[in-house]
Amino acid sequence: MPKKEPKIPLNSVMLAIDKRDKDWYVNLTAEQKKAFSTWMMMRYASSAQGKSSMHYLFMVNELVNKNYEDMYKHPELQWLLLSLCGSGKKEYHPYIKPPNTRKKKDKVTEFLNTLYPLMKRDELDMLKALNSKDDLKQLAEAHGYDDKTIKDIFGK
Repeated sequence: MPKKEPKIPLNSVMLAIDKRDKDWYVNLTAEQKKAFSTWMMMRYASSAQGKSSMHYLFMVNELVNKNYEDMYKHPELQWLLLSLCGSGKKEYHPYIKPPNTRKKKDKVTEFLNTLYPLMKRDELDMLKALNSKDDLKQLAEAHGYDDKTIKDIFGK
C-alpha cells in the first residue's frame, strides 16, 4: 500500500496566517513541510472576503508574490512573509479551485498548435473560427501532411 502524504488542514494554515503565527512552519514535521505549498496558500490567503480583503490581496502580492521566483527554494522565508500578511483576526478564505491544466484539445487545435507553437490558446481558437475547414485542410496540404493524416485531423 502506498504511503499517503501527510495532510495539512487548510483551516489551520489560514488561521496561522490570519493570526500572524511566525512559528507555525517551524513546528511542522518534515513530511508536512514537504506537503506545504506556498503557491496554493498564497491563492487562499489573497482571496479573503470581508473588510480585510483588499489588505490581504495587496500584502500577499507585494510581500510574497513579488519576487517569488527568487525565494522559491526558501520555504521558511516564504512562510514568514505569508505570516506578515495576516490581519490579526480570523478571516474567511473561500475555496479556490486550482487551475485545470489538462484541458483536452481537439485534433484541429492540436494541428494548429504544431504549426504555430507560440500562439496562445485563444489565438488558435480565433484562427480556427476565422478559417473554414477547407481552408485549414489546404493549410495542412501546404505543410506536407498526407491524405491519411488530414483525414484523421479533419474527419471526412
